[in-house]
Amino acid sequence: TIFEITKRHYDHVALELSLSNWSPEAQGDHVVLVPIGGIQRAVVKALRYARTLGSDVRAVYVEIDGAATESVRQMWPQWGQQVELVVLESPFRSLMEPLLEYIEAVQRKNPHGFVTVILPEFVPHRLWQHLLHNQHALLIKGALLFKPNVVVTSGVTALRPAVIESMSA
Repeated sequence: TIFEITKRHYDHVALELSLSNWSPEAQGDHVVLVPIGGIQRAVVKALRYARTLGSDVRAVYVEIDGAATESVRQMWPQWGQQVELVVLESPFRSLMEPLLEYIEAVQRKNPHGFVTVILPEFVPHRLWQHLLHNQHALLIKGALLFKPNVVVTSGVTALRPAVIESMSA
């Protein structure tokens, strides 16, 4: 019956989570990644937060347009807060594939370590505006949801009322 299946499931989960006959693995390093699509306020705030979490912090930019990449490189010394800028090539103009491959490469290099991915996002003023923004962040969260030792969080920036008023004028 459904009750027996449910009980077996909970028994199995309890066994998996039990500390008996278990010892923790060696502690690995912690790498903090901040995927960026350019340089703006949410990115600067996410970098500032990332620097509080560890010493190995990297901003990851996927190159789709050479001119945009050059602009990011020029602005980086001023806004990058001494964080390493990693530029990934994307010959097929895909944002996700190079980023996910890079995260997997970081994990292969440090299999017992943790990777924290901080997604620079902003909170729009109106609920319907969420449909227009942060879609890449949502895709990244979904792709990394079940990856072991990967923590995904948002570095959130709220739009100021003065900015919102000027946009609706």
